Amino acid sequence: MNFNCTPIKSHFGAQITELNLKQAFDEETKKQLYEALIKYKVLLFRGVELSEIEQVRLSTIAGDVAYRGSGNYSDPNKLSSLVSNAHPDGLFGNGELSFHSDLSFTPHILKARSLHGLIIPNDSEIGGETLFSDVALAYEELDPKLKEDVETLQARFSATYTYPNGESITLDHTRPLIDTHPYTGQRFISASRAVTKEVLGMQREQFRPLLKALWSHIENPRYVYRHQWRTYDTLLWDNIATQHARTPFDSNVKRALRAVSIDDRSISLRDQPFDLNHYAEA
Repeated sequence: MNFNCTPIKSHFGAQITELNLKQAFDEETKKQLYEALIKYKVLLFRGVELSEIEQVRLSTIAGDVAYRGSGNYSDPNKLSSLVSNAHPDGLFGNGELSFHSDLSFTPHILKARSLHGLIIPNDSEIGGETLFSDVALAYEELDPKLKEDVETLQARFSATYTYPNGESITLDHTRPLIDTHPYTGQRFISASRAVTKEVLGMQREQFRPLLKALWSHIENPRYVYRHQWRTYDTLLWDNIATQHARTPFDSNVKRALRAVSIDDRSISLRDQPFDLNHYAEA
């Protein structure tokens, strides 16, 4: 292997070291990184400052840069967006975020995403940690009776985007509570506290206990990696086999992370295959 890969938990998450993130990767390194991403689901690269182009180069080992979503995410000329309360165009800058997989309320869950820490508070007590749940393993270890009860159920996933001009749009999609990873065949729990709104064909008093049981299960510490950010950390994750969340933090404390979103090439909205060479270094 062209780098070191050290598991963070026995089954979930790995730290990558001895890899030069400042230069282009050869095809074998790309292949090995993607295999590590599929195996460990979350990859951590500690404390290396990356330009936008360098972050994109790392992220695209998993596919094409995506531009589905709101704000700068929907601009095909943008390679990244800011998750920040320190910039006027920052998205999701403050507050706690419940567990979810990005764009699970659309026909295609986003394949992967990366975050790079640009402005990170020094105080470890500030909060704003990112939590990841291994929802594939959580499915494997789900109580057999609960698994039987939810295996074939369909649910409505929904989220509302508000644009800078004040307009908003609500996106809805129906998908199984237990879904299949399109690239690995693994079954996983798709039900999320943030965007799963109802189970089709059931009354609220029937489906709420089922959803709460699933949410509680995937939030069990056994399945969760809790990342405490340091400046210039980069996380790259499989957005289908995981859900992520953010802990609360003081909104007066400035923070900024750069996000790069990845779609599979087969569903990319781009007219032509993504080519990093078309973009000049910022």
